[in-house]
Amino acid sequence: MEEKLNIVQEEHTEYTLLKIEGRIDGYWSKQLEEYLDNALRAGKYNIALDLTGVNYLSSLGIRILVKFKKLYRQVNGGFGIVDASKSVIDLLGMAGLHAMLKWQVQEVAPAIESASRIIESDGYVFKVTQTAGLKDMECYLNGNPEKLTTGGFGKNDCKSLKFGRNHYGIGLGAIGLDFDDCKNRFGEFVALGDSVVYSPAGKPNNPDYMLKSGALIPGIELLYGITFEGDFDTVINFSSSDFGKTIGLSTLLTKIFEITAYENLVMVMLAETSGLVGLSINHSPAAEGENIQNPFTYPEIKENVNFTTEPEFQQLMTITAGVASVSKDGSLEKFTRPFVSGSPILQHFHTAVFSYHPLKKTDINLDDTISALFEQDKIRGVLHLVNDTREITGIGESEFTGGVCWIGNIKSPIKTR
Repeated sequence: MEEKLNIVQEEHTEYTLLKIEGRIDGYWSKQLEEYLDNALRAGKYNIALDLTGVNYLSSLGIRILVKFKKLYRQVNGGFGIVDASKSVIDLLGMAGLHAMLKWQVQEVAPAIESASRIIESDGYVFKVTQTAGLKDMECYLNGNPEKLTTGGFGKNDCKSLKFGRNHYGIGLGAIGLDFDDCKNRFGEFVALGDSVVYSPAGKPNNPDYMLKSGALIPGIELLYGITFEGDFDTVINFSSSDFGKTIGLSTLLTKIFEITAYENLVMVMLAETSGLVGLSINHSPAAEGENIQNPFTYPEIKENVNFTTEPEFQQLMTITAGVASVSKDGSLEKFTRPFVSGSPILQHFHTAVFSYHPLKKTDINLDDTISALFEQDKIRGVLHLVNDTREITGIGESEFTGGVCWIGNIKSPIKTR
């Protein structure tokens, strides 16, 4: 018998059946893992396995089956074995896993929604759920971001902020005791309710974070930033109608403004990325000995800023937070930049990167999902998202394959503190 693995996919009304033949050993199990991973990313939330043609199943193969059983359980999906060869049944029986891996269709209860509509546009599907009666989000502008280019951040510029449930923020800060403790480490941060993560200056792939635990409330020593508080009144699930199609952040924001008709909005997004384009600072602007008037001028920028040289973190899960504005009143102008030349949209977004985790199709709880990501995974990095529009060498903007956006309208007037 030829030692290979064949997988034939059949679509049924309630599930997808995978007929597998051959060996699931240390070599071919990798093919199975990749196939199952792609199926999950493509939205196949009910997978049944026919293993009657499998003549060998290794311990690595068993581990992969258990892994995906757990992943599908997390997203309220169905995964398991409908039939198998005698050797596979005997092996799973001895391992005590036969009952666990048995196939059963997972029925997902319909979500209870206050208002929901489907919008299809340019190969993407947007499911919009809105909750009436919620107050607008409070937004606060903290510090002076212009000091990043003129120099002069000192102890008087540092504020100690605490976060918690329904409190979010982005900017330049550090986790620590006070300004003196943090002055050499200030970098990009994202505050996500009960979780705060930041990228210490000069260590772009070694973020640090703090989670709420008992009386411990996560906080940040902040030089400048935007913070916002309250409940999100709009949830937008977006996915591609064509597997593999991606959407850029600027296009996504344009669509969100069309859907909500807001002028100033805050957004937290959980999404799989097909590549991030961003930056992080390499030297803290408050570090001793730093006397750089503008770290963003050439050639200083090469030493002081870490840029992605190509889209990074493909096929990983991201949590992105920030603000965007199409208002002409200029209230957010100092803290935002146009993402596309000539576009009326001003924005400022930071993102934290995690390993890939599938999201539920319905009833995704923002706080629970964020907590699970921080508690179960190693954070890969934190970036300030940018659009690289340089001629010839520019690599464009961050792209996403699908996810969920929580949107809130910003209460006017925007406050400064």
